[in-house]
Amino acid sequence: MEFTREIYWNVGHGALTLVPMYLLVIGAFTILIRAFLQRRAVYRQGGALNRTDNLGARVGDMLKNVLLQKHVTRVVWPGLFHGLFFWGFFLLLIGTTLIVIQADFTDLFFDYIFLKGTFYKLFSITLDVAGLVAIAMLAVLFVRRYVIRPEGLETKRDDAIMHGLLFVILVTGFLIEGARMAVTELGTPVAAWSPVGLSIAWTLSAMSEEGLRNLHKFTWWFHLLLVMGFIVLIPYTKLRHILTTSANYLFADRGPKGKLVSLDLEDEDAEKFGATEVVDLSWKDIFDSDACTLCKRCQDRCPAWNTGKPLSPM
Repeated sequence: MEFTREIYWNVGHGALTLVPMYLLVIGAFTILIRAFLQRRAVYRQGGALNRTDNLGARVGDMLKNVLLQKHVTRVVWPGLFHGLFFWGFFLLLIGTTLIVIQADFTDLFFDYIFLKGTFYKLFSITLDVAGLVAIAMLAVLFVRRYVIRPEGLETKRDDAIMHGLLFVILVTGFLIEGARMAVTELGTPVAAWSPVGLSIAWTLSAMSEEGLRNLHKFTWWFHLLLVMGFIVLIPYTKLRHILTTSANYLFADRGPKGKLVSLDLEDEDAEKFGATEVVDLSWKDIFDSDACTLCKRCQDRCPAWNTGKPLSPM
């Protein structure tokens, strides 16, 4: 038996599926790009600042901090939970990308599939574990924010949107897998390599094949709409940190930490000191506000806040 599966099972791999799917993808990314181009106009109100020197080292720092979650994991438990969620979600993103590459490129144009055999078995179990870890870490982070409520951690509507949307995306992904497996893989060796999907498949096995197919098709399109909604919401919610925080590592100040700009307080002709208007800031100062996620790591290290004063850098 070949260890693989049919991609686009039950929804079809023809124009009736691909055309609306890719129209949704193009529409979502168009909105995303347009929104960030509008934000770029805001950043350009700030003063010039060179943050592209030593580009190789900057890219290295960005990859190290994004992929290894170096700064995030300095706060031990919340950082670990966020890091595990990131890696779970990131592996799912890689897996989805490989599926699309095979189905809509290598198989379609060259009749070549690579998601098969031993690689498919490892691929399948990795994505199941990644999805389960992502759901578990999302639940832990939800409890921390809404039940434990650490002092100083602000909770806004964006947080509820992020938690809810990510949770439903992850759960519907497993539901799609379970419905498919209930029809095509129960009782076969390949099923064991998708343990979470197999558990859901057994739960759904009492349903008729027609019911499973209807559930699968509805959930497949619903899941796609949720993912496209996720992409559209990135620039308008705290989800923007997926892109802005990564870019912030790229454009970080590589000079001495905490260096202050000197003010000539004895200049009798000066009409103002420091920044009083947006144009007094650099473009990077403005960009920093978009990259901030209100994680309160800066507040936890603020001497004023830690001595009981009502001052916070957040």
